[in-house]
Amino acid sequence: MKVNVAQVRRNENETAHFNLEEEFSSYESELEGVSFAAPVRVQLQVTNLGKSLHVQGKVQTKFKTQCGRCLDDFIYPLDLSYEDEWVYGGMAQDTDDGELSETVLVFDKDEIEINDRIFEQIVLALPMRFICSPECLGLCPVCGVNRNHTTCECVIEQTDPRLAALAQWSKRD
Repeated sequence: MKVNVAQVRRNENETAHFNLEEEFSSYESELEGVSFAAPVRVQLQVTNLGKSLHVQGKVQTKFKTQCGRCLDDFIYPLDLSYEDEWVYGGMAQDTDDGELSETVLVFDKDEIEINDRIFEQIVLALPMRFICSPECLGLCPVCGVNRNHTTCECVIEQTDPRLAALAQWSKRD
């Protein structure tokens, strides 16, 4: 995805809108157990604030992944908003304290490649563990059946095995 900011960069308080879409399948190798099920759609609003460009973005896509409780495959929709700051290379040293934040994107050309930046936002928004729904019952810890599809008659020990010795303590007295 490339964004051309030539017009907005030259005029302070100028705003530009971009609607972009691209396949991100080349990034799948960096996502373990997750694959893109839809193209990545990005909407950007870029505003020239004088010394930098303020970017408000919205990213939408879908992933095919596996539930961490029941192990069923499902589609996980991702809809995130983010803000970013872009600074033209020639303006980067003109900041008040001469230092830039690590999160600032410094660019040298009017056409900016943003795929890596968007992928970074996607990775930051992904959960540690994917769950197909809040009501997911998961797998039975005794027989392994998916409790969302089948009920089982297994008796699940409610006592934490680490505390089993304490249960015997009151019986000794």
